[in-house]
Amino acid sequence: MVLGLSLGCPTSDKVSSDPGGSNSDADTDTDTDTDTDADPLDLALEMSEANLTETIQDLEDFTTRHTFTEGSEEARGYLVDRLEGYGYIVEVDEFSVSGHATANLIARKEGADNPDIVYLFSAHYDSTSSLPETLAPGADDNASAVAAVLEAARILQSHTLRYSVWFVLTGAEEQGSRGSEHMVEWMTTQGVDARGVIAPDMIGYWPLGDGDAMDILGDADSAHLVEIMAATADELGVAYKDWIDHDYCYGDDHTNFQEAGFPAITPMDCVEAHNISSSGETLPHYHQTSDTLSTLHMPFTTRVAGVIVATLAKLAVPITPDPPAGDDLRSP
Repeated sequence: MVLGLSLGCPTSDKVSSDPGGSNSDADTDTDTDTDTDADPLDLALEMSEANLTETIQDLEDFTTRHTFTEGSEEARGYLVDRLEGYGYIVEVDEFSVSGHATANLIARKEGADNPDIVYLFSAHYDSTSSLPETLAPGADDNASAVAAVLEAARILQSHTLRYSVWFVLTGAEEQGSRGSEHMVEWMTTQGVDARGVIAPDMIGYWPLGDGDAMDILGDADSAHLVEIMAATADELGVAYKDWIDHDYCYGDDHTNFQEAGFPAITPMDCVEAHNISSSGETLPHYHQTSDTLSTLHMPFTTRVAGVIVATLAKLAVPITPDPPAGDDLRSP
């Protein structure tokens, strides 16, 4: 197998663009808006370590979020409340797994210029372990990414964006990525013009602390998204390894999006630990009852989450909203 691997290093050069994705047309030109109301890199600095930590702990406190338990239902209600608290209308999209009802959660932020062009930030909220029915804290897998989705929703809520962003929390990933499967079936049927999906899975376990490097996993059709996130990591001084030509982590949520024709990437902490035995990387708490907040390195998790929200903002493009109709801004 051939690996697409590079190690990112900090740089002081900024990359400012309006990436329309592989399906770009005249509606999504790559000219930079000079009248933006927020620099995407500045939004990374709004990522709150305290908020991320609190959300991960809250989700861990449900004891288990295994799909077939009350903990999963309770966690879902908690997540709806959090998103509604930020001012979003949350769609609860139900589906069944082995006769058990579960759901995806979708909170949409409509774009001001081209609302039909959509970027997704998605993470699965369910958990598992060796004792899934009774104790599956799932702090790294995947409360860490869910917390990043909530923080991005908070940060971007007050900004006007050119394109739409959907914050999606999927269920039943641990049963074969059933939530994302259901999501892409609906998106395909509805003809959703999704130009990119960011679907982190496990972004909290960093045994090297601030000296660690995030993984950015994509494929040939999402290479442009990998490149944008890698450039953003460089600009923010976060080391990374990118993976494009590979057969790793097949079956995670991003795979369903990719196979349905939606460019998708997965920021994560574990590509080598899962796939390359000679790498020396390990995941001692993966799918274990020990996957708790105490094992995570939150400062680096916060920096990784900052890279993700800045990348999402680059894609969706913050803009200065037009003044309300009827306003006369001319001097008397």
